[in-house]
Amino acid sequence: MAFRTVLLTGCLLGFSPVLAAEPVRIGVTTILSGQYADRGQSEQYGVELALQRINEAGGALGRPVEAFYGDNAADPQIGIAATKRLIEEQHVPVLLGALATPVTHAIMPIVAEAKVPLVIDISAGQDFVDASGVGGNDYAFKTIPSDRDIAIALMGWLKAQGVHSVAIVSDDNPFNHVNAVSMEKAASADDIKVVGNETIAKDTKDLAPLLARLKALAPDRVVTLLSTSTASFFRAYEQSGWSVPITGRIDYAAAAAAVSPQFLTSGGLDGATSITVFNPVMENNGVQDFVQAYRAKYGVMPTQRSFFAYEATNLVVDAIRRANSDKPEDIERALKTTKMPSLLGGTYAMDDHNHPHTPMQIVGVRDGKMSVIAQVGG
Repeated sequence: MAFRTVLLTGCLLGFSPVLAAEPVRIGVTTILSGQYADRGQSEQYGVELALQRINEAGGALGRPVEAFYGDNAADPQIGIAATKRLIEEQHVPVLLGALATPVTHAIMPIVAEAKVPLVIDISAGQDFVDASGVGGNDYAFKTIPSDRDIAIALMGWLKAQGVHSVAIVSDDNPFNHVNAVSMEKAASADDIKVVGNETIAKDTKDLAPLLARLKALAPDRVVTLLSTSTASFFRAYEQSGWSVPITGRIDYAAAAAAVSPQFLTSGGLDGATSITVFNPVMENNGVQDFVQAYRAKYGVMPTQRSFFAYEATNLVVDAIRRANSDKPEDIERALKTTKMPSLLGGTYAMDDHNHPHTPMQIVGVRDGKMSVIAQVGG
């Protein structure tokens, strides 16, 4: 089904010529139903905040900009149908999506055939980079660092910290399998020895044996790529009495909630580091402006998905403005020549694979507080 945004500026601008005009359309296919609907909602929130600000500033081409939503329910066949409706019935000249990696794969041939640009604003797979741009799908644009980018940046930073060996621990799911493979390859490329690569089976509760095995390997760092096992892992880490620094892609809120208050106050997580693209604790003015506006509008902290969608929406509108057109072919050409800056630093200038190189953040816990301690990659 297709959902249209509510333009919050309508009440303010009333019958102005800008809002009387036919809107500039942006299609968004994301997950708006099912068990992952909260993820799609956070993407939608980012789009809507961007559009509110864009329309308050006059829209694009002298018209309001409006998003038309296609729920893909994280299902490739539903996603294909939703994408076709957005293109054929809603006549959107550009798309954002699709959040769910299998759906993004499924709709790439659809946009190529229709010659409608697709901005892949969240799916992180390196395969999207490899398949896009020169020699591939010229209508696919990937706007966040890939799994490989993230792994290379983290291992490069660890090497600079004097790390010589790591053990990798990941949950048993396809996403984290890909991350673990990327981390192992990046470590090897930087001459960092991978002394162990463990996968936590689904529903495993007791991770004490795993921590004992890791401890025996004596790595300089443990690289965690966890989702559902985060709490179990950090409880076992506390109970092990081991103080090896943890790094990787860490959900700090889940980790802190899993360990005891005494462990936290004694600095048990101090020294933990995580690589992230966006984090609301970043202190630069642009990020903090976004965070404050998001919290004021929705009453919650933004997620990475919200931020990615916010920047991707601005990127698309910037392309429409520079092209002075909302025709698909003009938007595609403008996306290829973009130099729009990112709030993270750097710009979205595309390489031959329609893939920009924006920086990533190393976030660490110091004295019980989380802060950005380094910027890497880009």
